[in-house]
Amino acid sequence: MLANNHSVVFYDLELLKKPGLVWSPNTCKTRYALNLKNIPYETKWVNFDDIKTVIPAITQSDKRPAVPIIVHNGKSVVDSWHIAHYLEEQFPNKPSLFHGNVATHKFFQTYSEKHINTPIFRLVLLDIHQSVGDQALQDWFRQDRESWMKGNTLEQFAGDANENITKIKTGIAIISAHLKEFPFVTGEQPGWADVALLSHLTFLAALKPEIFKDHVLNDQNLRAYWNRTEYIRNGVASPNL
Repeated sequence: MLANNHSVVFYDLELLKKPGLVWSPNTCKTRYALNLKNIPYETKWVNFDDIKTVIPAITQSDKRPAVPIIVHNGKSVVDSWHIAHYLEEQFPNKPSLFHGNVATHKFFQTYSEKHINTPIFRLVLLDIHQSVGDQALQDWFRQDRESWMKGNTLEQFAGDANENITKIKTGIAIISAHLKEFPFVTGEQPGWADVALLSHLTFLAALKPEIFKDHVLNDQNLRAYWNRTEYIRNGVASPNL
C-alpha cells in the first residue's frame, strides 16, 4: 500500500525466489494493522541476508535483528504487538485494533499462534528454506533454524504433512463455527484478533495455496470470511459493513 505522503515506513520480509510475495505471518500482522487503520505507509523489503545489517542500522540495538519494524517520525518500533499498541496511541482517530479490550485480542492471538500458525509453520518450513535465496543463504537458514530445533533437522521438525493439515483443520473448526454467527472474529467490526488470524491464513495461502484451497476455503464460513476481509489484506478502502 503506497501513498503520496508516507507517514510510516514498514519493513517486510522478502523471499528472494518469490519477490514481492506477502507471506510472513509476523510482518503481515503489521501490514494488516496498518491497512485496517487506513494508515498510509511505504513498504521496504529486506531479505534474510540484508536483514542482518539493515535492521540494526535502524534500531541501533544489539538484539537479534527481526521484522516487522516501522519507522514513524524518526522513531523505530519493533515487534508486531508493540507496533499495534504504538499505532493505537499515535492514530487514535483511526479504526481501533483493540476496541477497548486488549486481553481478549491477546488471548485469541495466542490461540491462533498455537493451534493454527504452528502446524502451518511446520507445513511450509521446507518451502521457506528453498525460497530464501541462493545455496549459501539456504545453508545459513538451515543452520540458524536447526540451532533451536533441539537436534532436529528441518525435515524432522516439519513432520508429517497430513498430520499438520489435520491440526490446522482442528484449529480452525471452532473459528468457523464462530464466523457462522459473526462477520468477524471480534464481532461486527474487525480488530487485532482478525489481523492475527488473517496473517496466519496468509502464511498458508502464500506458500501452500493448494492446501489452503482444499482444506480452508472448502469451509463456506471461512471462505466467506476470507472474501469479506480482502480489503484488510489488500489495503483498499473499507466497505460499508
